Amino acid sequence: MGEILKIFSDWLTPIGEKDRDEVHRDGDWHESFHCWFYSHEKNQTMIYFQKRSSVKKDFPNLYDITAAGHIGIDETRIEGGLREIHEELGLQLEEEKISYTGFYKEELKMKKFNDREICHIYLFPFDEALPLLMNEEVTDVVKIDLEDFLSMISKNRPFLLAKSVMNGENKTLLPHHFCPHDFNYYQHVIQEILQTRKI
Repeated sequence: MGEILKIFSDWLTPIGEKDRDEVHRDGDWHESFHCWFYSHEKNQTMIYFQKRSSVKKDFPNLYDITAAGHIGIDETRIEGGLREIHEELGLQLEEEKISYTGFYKEELKMKKFNDREICHIYLFPFDEALPLLMNEEVTDVVKIDLEDFLSMISKNRPFLLAKSVMNGENKTLLPHHFCPHDFNYYQHVIQEILQTRKI
């Protein structure tokens, strides 16, 4: 038996527990934690993406949410989320450092993979002086201009430039380099980040 997740009805009522692989096979609704790091730099707002390692079962080598993962059956949402941030990025954050922006129900169907997540979305104002630790799950973290990212997912530009937080290397990224998410999901994240800009 692998990782056990709590599953939900279409109305978000808990209806049982199930093995993670079976959840993704059967398309059961389940909870996940998403934390997006951001920063405001002069006239730019930056958003941070992790690069998934080549050994990841799902979407290897693609860029995705700064830190994310499933919430274990015996964990609260916050406990599971802070654990994921520590496991993936080496940061030991406290609950009051991250802000909740609500949830988004997202569905992704690919052959034998039917992922239906209740995504609990959090934001963290990242300071690049904080040390990140890479591991077997995450091989890099890059920052991207938020407006450039919005322009690319709106299909107004074919690529964008990203900069590695780990080594300063510049990268050219295309849409297919990113994990698939709904446009409306990204729109929610972007709007919430822009609202944190001090006027």
